[in-house]
Amino acid sequence: MKHLETARLYLRPFEAGDYPLILKISSDPDTVKYLYHWGHPGTTPESDAHRFLSYALGEWGKRPIRAREYCIVLKETGETLGDGSVEYWGDHGDVAEIGWILTPEHRGKGYVTEMGRELIRYAFEEMQVDKVIAHCDTRNIPSYRVMERLHMHLESTEKECRPAKTEGGKKSDEFTYALFREDWEKWPETEK
Repeated sequence: MKHLETARLYLRPFEAGDYPLILKISSDPDTVKYLYHWGHPGTTPESDAHRFLSYALGEWGKRPIRAREYCIVLKETGETLGDGSVEYWGDHGDVAEIGWILTPEHRGKGYVTEMGRELIRYAFEEMQVDKVIAHCDTRNIPSYRVMERLHMHLESTEKECRPAKTEGGKKSDEFTYALFREDWEKWPETEK
């Protein structure tokens, strides 16, 4: 299993013992309000947490591995901060999608940008893709600001494609940001 590292973070595959972290994420309304697969009518934080953890553990057991869900660990303290992911997008193996979810108290400290650089590096160097994408709800300003800090460019906006979060609620729009290999290769070494 591939572990990843940055200056402050250690990224490792999820383990069954990470359930409290996932439950904490799925129990926070401000966190799940923008998440595509979490916090929908008829789900509970517990069912969302069990479903995600089952998915994360199961993907690492597949061969070949298509999706890698990493538990983000702060090196200095060993504290778990959230989820970072990189996975093949589509059927051709030339595009990877990255994503992240952080617990509220760890936001705004640059962890996602730091981890995002490593996930992008991994996608281009190890997965050998030509393009990296990321999606977010158009109302999730901090998320798309991270994408912009990662030199990703807005590629498309899809209207009302994200499920409603409340019974009878309105679907939300989604941004897709992208970064091509040739643009990443121009990054200064200090950013890779």
